Amino acid sequence: MDEHNLPEDLADRPRSQEGGVPVPFVCADEGGGFDIRAVRKRRAIQCALSRICGLCGVSLGWPVAFLGSEEEADAGALHFPPLHEACAEAALRLYPPLGRGVLGIDAPSGAWVLLTTGGFELERPTDRHGDQRVAFRPNSVADRRTSTS
Repeated sequence: MDEHNLPEDLADRPRSQEGGVPVPFVCADEGGGFDIRAVRKRRAIQCALSRICGLCGVSLGWPVAFLGSEEEADAGALHFPPLHEACAEAALRLYPPLGRGVLGIDAPSGAWVLLTTGGFELERPTDRHGDQRVAFRPNSVADRRTSTS
């Protein structure tokens, strides 16, 4: 992994033994544990309400970016929190090669979608049954790119 091509705040994150990739802010818990395949619900909500990047944990500006599967992007409901565009672009290079489920995205490596938008809505589960993940709904998509891993 070439550290010179990572945004500085992302390069400063602790590393996972799985692939040596930075541990996303949203995949770590308050006690220091982490799983790069699991999005922590509490942290995902924190990212939305405090407008911080799900990858590096630093305040967001505009535009904001989202990563997800083609199905999530088509439905307009993504499950990984908002990102800086530079962090999202770095994530497209780093995480898909680790396989399905990384960052909580269940899609083949060549089918990740990066969306950019000016804003989003946070949608929390309405009951205790079914999918308990939070969803992020971009207001209006400015750009959509599909990974080519």
